[in-house]
Amino acid sequence: MKSEWLRWPTMEEEILIIENTDHVFFNLPYRLYEEGLREHLKELGVEKVESTDDPLGGRRIIIVLDKQSALELKAWITIQVSKNSSRYFVTDLEEI
Repeated sequence: MKSEWLRWPTMEEEILIIENTDHVFFNLPYRLYEEGLREHLKELGVEKVESTDDPLGGRRIIIVLDKQSALELKAWITIQVSKNSSRYFVTDLEEI
């Protein structure tokens, strides 16, 4: 995965998911992290979380997961977006 994909400019309410052959990369709003994602990541056993600032999207969380854990996180994100459709939207990309 090229590092520029992880630093791609995002909107504040955007959830960016990029999948390659080995991993799935999540670029998420920090607000979502505070609203329950932190606890869900603990349940998944995720320990490595990177925080970054995006000039357009504000404070962000970067997470790299294996495909199985990513499926579980995507399901959780789907539920959160359905509850807060006016607050978040998902951009899901696959690297070729």
